[in-house]
Amino acid sequence: MLRYIFAAVALALGLPGAADAARRPAIAGTDVLTGKHVALSQFAGKPVFVNVWGSWCYGCKQEAPTLARFARAHAKEVAFLGIDTEDTKQGARAFARRHGISYPSIWDPRGMLAGQWSRGAPTTLVFDHRHLFVRRIEGTASTAQLNAALKQATSTRR
Repeated sequence: MLRYIFAAVALALGLPGAADAARRPAIAGTDVLTGKHVALSQFAGKPVFVNVWGSWCYGCKQEAPTLARFARAHAKEVAFLGIDTEDTKQGARAFARRHGISYPSIWDPRGMLAGQWSRGAPTTLVFDHRHLFVRRIEGTASTAQLNAALKQATSTRR
């Protein structure tokens, strides 16, 4: 019952939730750092934080160290995946090195994937262990917001 209520609310608010996730493209593509295929579905059974970012984005530069630390600190609990939008490979690689980002990021040079899942960068999408959408953080994410999202994403396991 709650799933249906959530789906109705997500649909009404225009959020990527259970009701409309099937209409959105899969979160998958080529990792800008390694050139390997990466997908949300690779993290079966684990909550996933998907961060939409670009090396050109001021807010992304501000949150990158926080996200990198959070991803390392919670690697056993949650996976991180990026969507590098409207960027160059060179810019993305330099950004990842500068900020210590070790998680994969899908290269989305035209913003096609990011545009289907977010309203701009930076945005962090949070999925539970079944990869159902549970929260969106628009703008620069704080540690407090990430902790609250982690709590929400992991509480759905019960």
